[in-house]
Amino acid sequence: MTLCFRLSWFYAKQMVKSVLYIGTYIFMATMLISRFIIRQHDPFGMTDYGNFVGEMTLIIQAAMLLFMVFFYKLFSDEYRFGANLLFAGSLRITALKIAALFANHLLFLALLTGLQAALVWQFYRAWGIPFSSLYTETVSYIAAYWLLPLVFAFFLGIFTALLFGKNRLSFAWMMVVWLAIGPMNTELFSRYFHHISFSDIHSLFYIGPLNMDDVFRDVIGYNVSLSTYMKMLFWIIASMMAVWAILWKTARTTKEKAAIIMGATLLLAGDAWLFPHIFTGSKLVFSYADLNQENVYYQTHYPTIKPSTLHYSIERYDIQLDAKSGVNAKVKVTLRQIRGNTLSFVLYHHFALKQVTDQTRKRLPFIQQGDVITVKRSSIRPADEWTFEYKMNDSAQVPVSPHYLFLPNDFSWVPTRADHAPFAFASDHSGPVSVSMQPSQPIRYTLSFHGTAPFYTNLPSRSDGTYEGAVSGGITAVAGMFLKEKIGPWEIVHPADWPGVADVWPAFERYLRRIHNEMVQMFDLKDAELPTKIVLLAPHGEQRSVYSSDHLLLQIDTPYSLRSQEGTLMYLPEIITEGLLWSGKHSSKQKEAFQALLTRWFQQQLGLPYSGGDLTFDLALSVDSSDGKTQQVLRQMSGEYERLSDEKKRQFLALWYKQIREGADGSWEKTVQLIRIVQEGQK
Repeated sequence: MTLCFRLSWFYAKQMVKSVLYIGTYIFMATMLISRFIIRQHDPFGMTDYGNFVGEMTLIIQAAMLLFMVFFYKLFSDEYRFGANLLFAGSLRITALKIAALFANHLLFLALLTGLQAALVWQFYRAWGIPFSSLYTETVSYIAAYWLLPLVFAFFLGIFTALLFGKNRLSFAWMMVVWLAIGPMNTELFSRYFHHISFSDIHSLFYIGPLNMDDVFRDVIGYNVSLSTYMKMLFWIIASMMAVWAILWKTARTTKEKAAIIMGATLLLAGDAWLFPHIFTGSKLVFSYADLNQENVYYQTHYPTIKPSTLHYSIERYDIQLDAKSGVNAKVKVTLRQIRGNTLSFVLYHHFALKQVTDQTRKRLPFIQQGDVITVKRSSIRPADEWTFEYKMNDSAQVPVSPHYLFLPNDFSWVPTRADHAPFAFASDHSGPVSVSMQPSQPIRYTLSFHGTAPFYTNLPSRSDGTYEGAVSGGITAVAGMFLKEKIGPWEIVHPADWPGVADVWPAFERYLRRIHNEMVQMFDLKDAELPTKIVLLAPHGEQRSVYSSDHLLLQIDTPYSLRSQEGTLMYLPEIITEGLLWSGKHSSKQKEAFQALLTRWFQQQLGLPYSGGDLTFDLALSVDSSDGKTQQVLRQMSGEYERLSDEKKRQFLALWYKQIREGADGSWEKTVQLIRIVQEGQK
């Protein structure tokens, strides 16, 4: 024990005196503080503070390499000058030296990494971010992606020293290992790793985030899970095993060799236990490969739903969500006006249906094919109550776990009466595009949630902890990392990393009301009141809005303040108008061109910057056609439109919208003709 303490004290002095070792910590702290200063004086007003810690990824990568070099040099220098020969019992002394050095490194890492975590906390507090799980999850992220790679660097440096000694090849070896396994490879070989799903064995070879600018998502939190820690521990234990195994050359007795074999076996057993856990439990929303699989799925799967199986109506849903061990749903559906013995429902294909029972608890035969469930019944009653029990599995498109849920009101997270899938493939998007599943008629809902994550739904809360209400347009259920704030009559749900929402809300509210009021008058939208419950969450980086009778899901993916004209408000007209005018409608070239003109009109009226470029270019981009004739008509249309006065532009847009909704002849020539009719005052 005395020898171990002396070795620790000796190495502690060596490490403190080392310009390379202490300098690395100073370098990390300096770069962190510089990030604080840059953010404080950011001319664009960025506020995505959840992704702030990801900005240190390159610094951690550099620190990992520097620590590898330091420990390699320290150990190889001792062997070079024969310091190991000063002690009897080479294996025991070498093991004690490594243990003492490792204990010192862990102590320094814990203190200085803890100090950096405290600085990040103080930075959050200075910017007015309310205390929430964001703070504790930030510490978890720092532990996973800042601290553990630097622990890994220690054993890599020691192993290199024991393997090569004082040899120039050692530096080439360290560079290869650093590039192959270290966090740097996700930056250098991003195209390769973006095609690897989290369940693929090749994902073992990256220990850093796939994108340092995207380490935090609304609701879901940081890209940290148990599998993240398992992966890092796997490599740390593997490097420990390599160090222990290479000490074989210092073993002189049978007892020492037996100790090496036993130690290596125990470490190998530890890695064998960790290995299967590395590929389960990852947050799939961060996986580019898994999201692409969803895209391919909807590119190749076209569900067929027979109209004859949709002869029924849904009067009520009674929903139970159990998020304690996995996420399981039990949904009782009250059916009315049933005609026929076979009924079809739409339910997201990643949700595994276990059973369907009727009101007598009799099991009903069903077939689940992708997003479509077909149920057969023997009853001839025009009304019935069926209970669907299913497991909600996590996916890249729909985040579902005991720690987070994002189930918007236009998505089929309960069995829904519809003739289409919840998502559709779109070539101009990086992932599947949601297709509204909103019911138009009012439906009564009751909802109970059993879980530990913070939960929100738009339904009124009852005294027994359940939620109940009648809603047209569906209900939203969200659990995870977000905050709820009361601002005057408004109930705002927003990401946990947004500071000072109450301060910036008045400016945002002013534009929101103006756009909504103008839309109601311009397009004669009856019963389109602006809800006072606003959900401002966008875990997928989407820009869209979904209206319900009692809340508005406003997905604004912005790293800027809500009152930022260049970063947020300029996109608000496009998002609001899309949700108000086209709920449940499929995309078309006429619709996309209309949206481009309407968005530009609102931006001009509100004095906002343009979200695009030249109007002709925006029209061509929205239509995305290579046909020369179409491009020529679009240029003509743009010129004719630009010559209209503001009031006539308003009149034309209202008439064009009515024409598109009524399914009239949608030729571009007819649209140009409509512009001329408005110009001449004939309508």
